[in-house]
Amino acid sequence: MSDGWVSPSGGPNGTGEQPAYGTQAPPQQHTGERPPPQYGAYGPVPPAGPPQGPPMSGGPQYRGPQFRPMAPKPGVVPLRPLTLGDIFGGAFATIRGNPAATLGLALIVHLIVAVPTLVITLLLKRVVFPHGLDLSSNSDAGGSNPDLLKIDLIAPAAQIFTYIGSIVLAGMLIVVVSDAVLGRRISMRETWTRIRPRLWPLLGLTLLLAVLGLVVVAVAVGIVVLAALTVGTVLAVILGILLGIGLVVGAILLSVRLMLASPALVLEGIGPVPAIKRSWALTRRSFWRLFGISILASLVAGVVSSVVGVPGSLLNLGGYSTDGVASVLLLIGGQLWSAVVTAAVAPFVTGTTGLLYIDQRMRKEGLDVTLMSAAASRDDAPR
Repeated sequence: MSDGWVSPSGGPNGTGEQPAYGTQAPPQQHTGERPPPQYGAYGPVPPAGPPQGPPMSGGPQYRGPQFRPMAPKPGVVPLRPLTLGDIFGGAFATIRGNPAATLGLALIVHLIVAVPTLVITLLLKRVVFPHGLDLSSNSDAGGSNPDLLKIDLIAPAAQIFTYIGSIVLAGMLIVVVSDAVLGRRISMRETWTRIRPRLWPLLGLTLLLAVLGLVVVAVAVGIVVLAALTVGTVLAVILGILLGIGLVVGAILLSVRLMLASPALVLEGIGPVPAIKRSWALTRRSFWRLFGISILASLVAGVVSSVVGVPGSLLNLGGYSTDGVASVLLLIGGQLWSAVVTAAVAPFVTGTTGLLYIDQRMRKEGLDVTLMSAAASRDDAPR
């Protein structure tokens, strides 16, 4: 992809070239003129040189109310550093303005991945619960039903394709959001055309982050085991608790600092490692703001999923508890319901992340100026 964000309407020939995010904008050249005001510092620009004419004498001079221009808004958000309301409102506006490429695309992806997920679920259920789930079995010493604990082991293995589908969907929705910022309503076909060359790098980024996480956890477990063999169980338990707390804190820190890697990879056309470095640079000195907004978005999505997803959970539980055709039908119903619920919340979460990426670039690199030019070029293009 080319540097800068090109207008969706294309160049002068109106070829319809897709918008593309480039790398960080070059530093401004000093020409002796005062630069235009940045967003967040509204008001008329004072003259660059000394005032012309004799100074006015007398008492205090009257200054009229300063003019505060409104930021242009060609799409779902104004082109200035965004507030929480702008980000959430922009995510919802993207969904309302283009339901086919958001909700429709999310539903298609999750229905596709529901097929292999269902097959894996049925196979694991046949192995783990050959006679069905026994909800009346005695609980263990901890008060938990061992059969229900087995479901907790089956679910992650069965959801591997759902996880991969979510990665692909996130890349698609980031493209939709980036166009919505400029007021462009992209189709599902064009979304797929744009994201297809970035699928392998996107999966590579996810795999790289997963491997790094597994390595860190493996090292921590190895340290605890080594401590248990050398210094005793009590100290090993204490060390394990401290390492566990450290892993949780580190996971939160890294999840925020690397949350913009996927948007950077998709929109800037860079590789997995440069995308990680890019996200690290964009999130510098913005941890708490990004953490708060992302947590709030996840809470909103989580509450909706938990409430609306109850019927799907009951259908899945019924599928594990029975056998034969009834079990298959109940599990199919549970998977379909889960696909619908996930498709309903995924565009909001991904839209929030995409808008946070754009917001950070507007704050740190003046991307809003580039977007204004792109929007103006699109408006001036022949129709």
